[in-house]
Amino acid sequence: MVDNDSRRAPARRTLLRRCGVAFVAVAVATVSLAAPVAAHVRSDGAPLAKGGYGIVRLTVPGESDTADTIGLTVTIPTGVDLKSARTQPVPGWNATVERERTGSGERVSKIVWTADSAGGYSGAEYQEFSFSGGPWPTDRDSLALPADQRYSDGSVVSWNEVALDKDSKPEHPAPVVALTAATGDHGSGHDTEEPDHHGDTAAASASSGVGWQALTVVNLVLALAAVTAAVTVLRRTRGTDA
Repeated sequence: MVDNDSRRAPARRTLLRRCGVAFVAVAVATVSLAAPVAAHVRSDGAPLAKGGYGIVRLTVPGESDTADTIGLTVTIPTGVDLKSARTQPVPGWNATVERERTGSGERVSKIVWTADSAGGYSGAEYQEFSFSGGPWPTDRDSLALPADQRYSDGSVVSWNEVALDKDSKPEHPAPVVALTAATGDHGSGHDTEEPDHHGDTAAASASSGVGWQALTVVNLVLALAAVTAAVTVLRRTRGTDA
């Protein structure tokens, strides 16, 4: 005669396997949400006012397993005549705004960030680089900003490819910022000098902080759901054994 424990053992194993699968699935989802960046240089998606001034924020992950990221160069495409650009300080990094002559004066051509002796970061880390500038073009709805990522071993990865259509997935896509019609007086396209962005930068930092706080809450909820599911299944199994 087969005792009750022998009959219940397969059921318990099945329940535990299902619990384990559910736990792993939620854990993977949690880790995915917690990942701060994708595996390429990208902008935060905040649109810029056409003809106005605005802030570009770039997230740059380290991708090399053997070398640190020590530099980033953003090239302003030909035909985009930024009159000014200001960089946000990054601890351990120096920034330079390069200019070139045009028919009507000067324009910003490149923005270069270079790490000091202690400023590089590994493939397990990322860094955010920001600059404020303008005026931005009025004749397009988006703008690609080619970027070169420099490593401590001398290698350079160029993020300069643009998708030909919505189904294209370039191997090294350039970060893209959206351009939208200006609203209100600020950034209306009639500005002749760069406005004060101190308030904008503070608001952006606060917004970024709120976003990460919300993401943390989501991760905690998912983790709690996984633990609750595991405890519920184990309790039911124990109740069956009793």
